[in-house]
Amino acid sequence: MKRKFLKSSIFSFMVMLFAANTFAAQEGRILDREPKRFGDYEVSFSAFPSTFLTPEVAKAAKLKRGPKTGLVNIAVRNVKKSEAGKAVKATFEGSKSINIIGQQAGLKFKEINEGENAIYYLADFRYSHEEEIRFEISVKPEGSKRTHNFKFRQQFYEAGRK
Repeated sequence: MKRKFLKSSIFSFMVMLFAANTFAAQEGRILDREPKRFGDYEVSFSAFPSTFLTPEVAKAAKLKRGPKTGLVNIAVRNVKKSEAGKAVKATFEGSKSINIIGQQAGLKFKEINEGENAIYYLADFRYSHEEEIRFEISVKPEGSKRTHNFKFRQQFYEAGRK
């Protein structure tokens, strides 16, 4: 029962994040919302403060949650046969977050697999109030011979601060 609640809660949250074309809030601002297309694969991505998750969902998924912790969310779909595509597994090597003074931290992605309709990956990172973080992502979709790279950046605000 608890696992089913966790899956439906996280899935609902991720659908909400991906559905929005633009998003701005006191705690975070997403600057790039368009999925990246690499041949037969489409990569959707977002980053958000971990406080957007309820404490119960974060605990059940074993995710770090706090006012200076963010999460990167990535989903990969094979869109060769249809525009909606099919969720595929992926590996991430060398992906990292970089703060404004150039400090780098590796991103370790955790797979959340809800079957062929929803597979996504979450990795935590640290940030300071009003800090812009750059992300360098290297993703290799299952079934692909190539690793695909892309970058995005986003500014974050510490929860509870203005």
